[in-house]
Formats: sequence, C-alpha cells, structure tokens
Amino acid sequence: MEHAGFQHQALIYEGADEYLAGTVPFLRAALSAGQPALVAVRKEQGELLRDQLGREADRVRFVPMEEVGRNPAAVIPLWRDFVDENQGPVRGVNELVWADRSPAEIEECHRHEALLNVAFAASRRWSLLCPYDACALPDQELERAASTHRLISREGRTEESAAFDTDPDCLSGRLPPPPAKPDSLSFGLTELSEVRRRVAAAGERAGLSPLEVADLLTATSELAANSVMHGGGTGTLRLWRENDSLLAEVEDDGRIDEPLVGRLRPGFAQEGGRGLWLANQLCDLVQIRSGERGTVVRLHVSAPDRAPGTEPPPAATDPRAEAETSNA
Repeated sequence: MEHAGFQHQALIYEGADEYLAGTVPFLRAALSAGQPALVAVRKEQGELLRDQLGREADRVRFVPMEEVGRNPAAVIPLWRDFVDENQGPVRGVNELVWADRSPAEIEECHRHEALLNVAFAASRRWSLLCPYDACALPDQELERAASTHRLISREGRTEESAAFDTDPDCLSGRLPPPPAKPDSLSFGLTELSEVRRRVAAAGERAGLSPLEVADLLTATSELAANSVMHGGGTGTLRLWRENDSLLAEVEDDGRIDEPLVGRLRPGFAQEGGRGLWLANQLCDLVQIRSGERGTVVRLHVSAPDRAPGTEPPPAATDPRAEAETSNA
C-alpha cells in the first residue's frame, strides 16, 4: 500500500517469526529496487535480521537503537540525516518502543513517533516501518501506535489506521509530579549563579562524574537563561532523585509553539532552539510540555549508585562534540 510522501507504518508482531515475516520482505523490497535501507533496532533484533538476510545484510546499514535512540529526541535527526544523504526513495526500520523502557521514556517515544509525521509532512516519498512487540507491550501502547502511524500491519495484513491522529499536539499535557518534595529555587537574572551552584551540588551528591555534572550544568544553565530571556524574566528550578536518575526541571511562563523544538539541528544563523537541542545531546531524556500555563522542561540523567570515585562506562560517542559542532 503506497502513499505519496512519507509512509509511516507500524508492524504489530508476536514472536520472531512474525517479526521476520514483516521486516525481511520490507527490506528486500528496498534492496531489489536499489533503495538505501537503514535499520535502527535493538541489537538482538538486528542479529535476527542479519541472519535472515544473509549476504544481503551487507547492503543494509544497522545501528543499535539502545544507543542512538536512548533519548527518543535523537530519532528525528537520525532519519532526517538518512533521508537527506540519499537521493530518491529510501526505507527504514525503526524500533523505538520496547517493554524495558521506563514509563517516561515510552511516553516520549510515542510523542516522537507522532512528531515524525510532522517532521516529514512535506518530505519526498520514503517508507519507515516501526515494529511493536504485542507479546511484551500492553494493549494501551499498541493503541497509541495506531494513533501515530497511518498504516498498521498485523498478521500479514496492512490497513489504514482508523485511529490515526492527523493533528497531534505533542507539547500538550502535564508531567507527573515528583514523588517527593524537590529542591526548588525561584530565579531571575541575579539568581542564575545559584541555579548553577545547586545543579552542580545535586549532581555531585548523586554520584555523577565531573563530565556528567558539567553536561547537566550546561543543559540546565541554557534552560534557565532561556527562561530569563524568553519566559517572562523568571523561572523555577526543581531538582530530585527518582529511581536511578537525577532530574532537573525548569518551569517558566513562556510558551513554545514549534513542536519540533530541540529535535532539529539548528542552523548557523538560527537564533532560537539551541538550548533545547543542546539539552537533548547532553541528557538521557528530555521532556517538554508547553501551553497556556507556561512551559516545563524536565531533564533526566542516569545516576545509578556507584562506588566512590568510580567513573561511568565510556560512551560510544561524545555528545558534546556534536553539540559544539552544531553551535559553532
């Protein structure tokens, strides 16, 4: 079933056989037509596909979604770069939602699936297949997939989704409150140094490495400065621990109208959006809610208990390098 422009399709599968029956013909159709193909799935799913494709797998680009999509905000830049790098139609497999993700991550995954439709609304024709594991995910997550994908494939049949939302508001809603009273600070221009001091102290107490503290400090400082400049001159900082993460939240009276803010790499002459782009490069998860009540941006940084002096495992790439390049 072909559509002009962006074809966004969810594959609801049960077990490895249904997974392969839905993904392998999709990829082989791309290879037969000479179309570039990118697969961004979990490593174990990638191995299944490599084994099934055999020698053809060498013609497909594979990237581990656990790494490139740990923050769902990275997914739109990934696919935008892939589409822009190639001439003519392309195909991709995009597994963004899986059961081991946290509730906050899954919520942002669904919002970013909807934002893919916004980001590629005027795109040339290309196809993206998004697998959803019906054995591991609750029914409500599969229902959300039906609202963010125009096409739904299940048990060998592909149909138009009756639940597809043609006009999603991906910045609306409210974030759940902190589970306990956070460390809070109301700030204006003269309190920005105190914002930095409190964030640094919270990061050190949470056992973050100096590099991780510096990254969170940079991201939070950018948000606080945006509040002073564009959010009415004041804001509120909140800091707290939740499960294995340190959270920093900045709230102000401003309103964001651009749904893709922070998800598209800013151009050299662009004035706004750099702070949220930078936050997405430096943090494990960024949640944005904005409307008539104002704007809340919540940053998540992994902070599992570590022995004193223990450094975190090295990242595959240094996100600061890309952030610095985009802001050069």
